[in-house]
This record gives sequence, C-alpha cells and structure tokens, in this order.
Amino acid sequence: MGRTFRAALLLVLLCIIGSAAFISYKVFFSNPARSIPLLKGSSIIEAVQTLERMGIKARVEEEDSALPRGTVIGQWPETGVKLRADKVAILKVSRGSEKLPLPDLRGMTEKQAIARLEEAGFVLGEVQKINHERPAGVVIAQNPAAPVSISQSREVGLLISLGPVAASGTVIVPDLVQRDEKTAEALARESSLRPRLERVYDNSSPQGMVVSMNPAAGQRVPRGADVHLRVASWDRKLAPQQDGSEKSGGAKVTVAEPGIDPDTAAAQNRKGDGAAQTASDDKKQPPAETKKKVASIRYQAPPVSNQTLVIELIDKEGEHTLVNRKAKAGEYIKINAPYVGEAVVTIYLGGNFVWQDRYN
Repeated sequence: MGRTFRAALLLVLLCIIGSAAFISYKVFFSNPARSIPLLKGSSIIEAVQTLERMGIKARVEEEDSALPRGTVIGQWPETGVKLRADKVAILKVSRGSEKLPLPDLRGMTEKQAIARLEEAGFVLGEVQKINHERPAGVVIAQNPAAPVSISQSREVGLLISLGPVAASGTVIVPDLVQRDEKTAEALARESSLRPRLERVYDNSSPQGMVVSMNPAAGQRVPRGADVHLRVASWDRKLAPQQDGSEKSGGAKVTVAEPGIDPDTAAAQNRKGDGAAQTASDDKKQPPAETKKKVASIRYQAPPVSNQTLVIELIDKEGEHTLVNRKAKAGEYIKINAPYVGEAVVTIYLGGNFVWQDRYN
C-alpha cells in the first residue's frame, strides 16, 4: 500500500516537472527574440511580408507625407531592436498627398475667403484679427502664403483686418469702389459706417458693382457717418434724360445735367432752337466709330471642376456673353473677342465675381 502511494506521488511530481519544462520551453525557446530589420522606405506590402516571415504581427498607421502612398515612413521598434514573435510591430505608412495650388485670399472678405477655401477643398486653420490700415473684415495675410501647392489636409490660417485704430471717435473710410454691393455694405458696417446705396444706370460695369462713393476712400470721418455708394444698374429707366421735351401746351421742360445749375441749362436750351434740329440730324447719321478692336482674354480655371464659368463683354454695341458653360478643372481659356469703342470684360465662376478688365 505504501509502495503504491509513493509511486502515485512520484507520477504527480513528474507531471508537474514536465509541465513546467514545457512552459519554460514555450516561453524562452519557442518564441526567440528577433532583430527588427530596416523597414523605412520599403512598401507596406514588403514590410508586412518581412515581419510575417519572422512570426511578428504588424499594425499599420497612416499619416500624411510627401512620400508616395503606401511607403513606410516610420517603424517601432527601431532597426536592430529585438522583438519576440508574440509582440506587435507598428508601421507608419504614408497615405500620400495630392498637392493643389492654394488660392491667393488677400483682399477678399473673411466670408469670401472661407468660402473660397471650402470650394477648393482646403481646411480653415487659425483666424487672427488685428488693427490694420486695410478695411475691417479684409484678409491681409494667409499662412501658407500663395502661390504655393500644398496638401488639402493642411490647415490654412488667415489674418483679418479690424480696420485702422480709431482716433478720437473717427474711422478711415475703406475703398469700396469696384466691389459688389453686398460686400461693400458689409465692409462699411464693419468699419462702423452706414452705407447708403443709390442705383445709377451704367452698362459698362457689372450690375451691382459700386462705381463711385462719397466720401472718398482714405478720408477720416466720425464713427457712424453715412457713406454714399453709387451702384451700377442696367435698368434704362435710371438713365439720365439729356434733352428737354416739349409738352402739347408748348412749354419746355429743362433737365439740368449734374454740375450745371438750372439757369445755365435754360439759357442753353433757348440758345439751341436751331441747334436742336442739327442735333436731331446728327442722331440720324450712323456712328463714326465702327472700327472693331480685339480684346485678348486669358483665364485659367481653378482645379475644381463642375462650376459654371461666365465671361461677359460690354461695348458700345451692347452686352455679349462669350462663355457660359461648366469649366473643367484647371482649364485654360483663351479668347480674342472683337469690340467697338471701349469694352469691359467680366468673369464669374460659380455665380461669384472673379475678375474684371477694361479695354480702350
């Protein structure tokens, strides 16, 4: 009986020793530490295959990089460090980056600049505002500065003007000429001024564009003062009447032009009894200036497709639409457009005013 007990006890001890030996082998001998090779610069496929042959698992993390997509740009552990097969190596891989040209946002309002960034697919970064001689709300700098090509994932910071530092309750009138009326109104209010709009007939400028202002830009006026803006309109009803008209009773109506007092205008009308007929005869004659010139128009669309591009030309013969279609990304537009007298060419993209030029 005692011999049987001793045999059973010996068997139990042998099992315990065998299990401990097996576990020790698995821990210390079956998973030996391996030196991690240099994986930076190789493709992710090659790096993972190398680790798998060593019995090591890989965890992949993507990061922005100028290197081609799928290139290993970092590793853990570093080259030469030993790692057991039951551990995981970390590989940092480039997700690549398509670099696109960053638009120049200087001179735009903050709202326009943010919309332009979103339209181009860029990310808005930090926005700072400082006192500056430029009108309040206008972008005075950006980071990175244009022209430059960057990844769309990179943030673009803006520096916005708060307008000049006010001196004793006064502000400097911003330059609002050649801006659309909404932008001009916004800039005036941001400069603590009250915009007062007057629509005038002007078919040589885009509809809704400020063609003149009073007081002039750069003048210092009290905070809250009115700034009068003359806005272009193509409504012929707003065109000034140049000639007097006769009613059935024989009375003449005198219309004074701006800058001419009514007495002078009346004297000119009395003086021109015979001249009226001459002027009427002159109107019947064809205009002397019929020789056509050529406007050389060059424009490159931004790298954003599926936006409507409109190019308009206005000359003495009227309004002409040169382009009205969807623009391809990065498309280069080249047009030689004939015109008579003077011409104004205006470009709109996606319904927004982009550029204007005059041709003499």
